[in-house]
Formats: sequence, structure tokens, C-alpha cells
Amino acid sequence: MSTDSPSKEPKYVRLKEQLLELIRDTVSLQGDCLPSERLLGERFGVSRVTIRRAVAEIEQEGLLYRIQGKGAFICKEKIPQYLAKLTSFSDDMRTRDLRPDSRILALESITAGSYVAEMLKIDPGDPVVLLKRLRLADGEPMAIETCYIRNEIGAVIMDTIADGVSLYKLFADTCGIKLKYALQSIEISTLKSWEKKLLGNESPPYALFIKRQTFDIENVPVEYVESKYRSDRYRFHVELGML
Repeated sequence: MSTDSPSKEPKYVRLKEQLLELIRDTVSLQGDCLPSERLLGERFGVSRVTIRRAVAEIEQEGLLYRIQGKGAFICKEKIPQYLAKLTSFSDDMRTRDLRPDSRILALESITAGSYVAEMLKIDPGDPVVLLKRLRLADGEPMAIETCYIRNEIGAVIMDTIADGVSLYKLFADTCGIKLKYALQSIEISTLKSWEKKLLGNESPPYALFIKRQTFDIENVPVEYVESKYRSDRYRFHVELGML
């Protein structure tokens, strides 16, 4: 039974406010583990029931994440991305004074399955180029990106892409492609063990799963991309206007 005494404001609400102050004011703690329930109980004079409820609510708000057997960790400051403009990962990072980088995980020609074929407006079984990369900012893993490229474009990309090279820059400068717009969706997905290892063992077990279909000025799909972004490092903004 909880030892918390009744009051007008539940103790977990007050504790939640105190923990939020700790998280937001102590920048150096970003990425670190919260003190144990025992230490929090001694510091704030509350029961473990109260601590668990307060921590659970903060976790739901995206400021904490749990690693089983290790505790609750403070999320690092998230990188905002605005969805009203089509930009490359490299350009997006540079606008935030971060150094973009990438590591090629796979680069090969494959046959398109029915779904990828639909996204690229080609026939199932047609060849496409698969490019899988680990995307980084200031050396920190941010996302795993799997890109399917139409074969006539992908053949050029296979000869020119390298670690750290912007794909969109190659589209423009090497392939002469002008991108016009993209259709994008965002979901929540869990990370597989190998994905979690690539993104860092301290990353949460869930990710922002983003699908993007990118078109050129002729309205032809150039690429179809599936990316998993660290949910503790990214947030997305959308500007809404009145019709």
C-alpha cells in the first residue's frame, strides 16, 4: 500500500513537476539514466508507487525512455524537422549546424516486389537499386534509411555514391534530376535487434517509421524510401493553414 497521504494535489503530480524541472534544467543529464527508485524516494520523500506513476506519465510524453533491466533514461534534445518543405537529410542537418554523414550498409541491384514496384510505378520483377544507409549527425546515429531507386537512375548512383555523399546532390548534379515533391507518412515501429545495435544500445526500442515517395518535375517517382528514425532524437512539425 502507498504511504502517500491525501492532498488536494496528488503526490505523483507534484513529483512529476519536480522531475520535469530536473530533466529540463540539467542539460548535462541528457542521455543519462534517472536515479533509482530508491534514491528518488529518499530525495523527494515519496513511495515507489508514486515514482512509477510520475515516471510513466513523463515517458508517455516522450521525455524519458526505458531500457529493460537498466532503468529510465532522459531523452536528448530532439531535432525538429518541418514537413512543409522537401529537403535532404544532409541539408536538414546543416541548417541546424550539425555535420551530416552516412555509412553505406548495402548497395545492390534487386528485383522489385509488388509493393516497391507500385511505389516506383514500374512492373513487378523489374530491376531496382537498393541503397541502405546509416545516417549520422555529428557522428551520432540518427536513422537507418532503405532507399529503392528506379534502375536507370540507380545504375548511375551505384557508380558514384559513397559514404558521406548526399544522394539528393547526386540526383541533381550527376543525374540532372529536379525533384518536385514527396508523399510521406509517419508511423511508430519497433526496432529489430540489429537496428537497435546500429542506432546505439541507448536508443529506445521504438522508432519513427517514415515512408517517402519522391517525384521529379515530370511527376515520375524517382525513389521510394523507408526510414527508421530514433524517436528520442527527432520530432516533426507541420504547419496547418485555414482553407
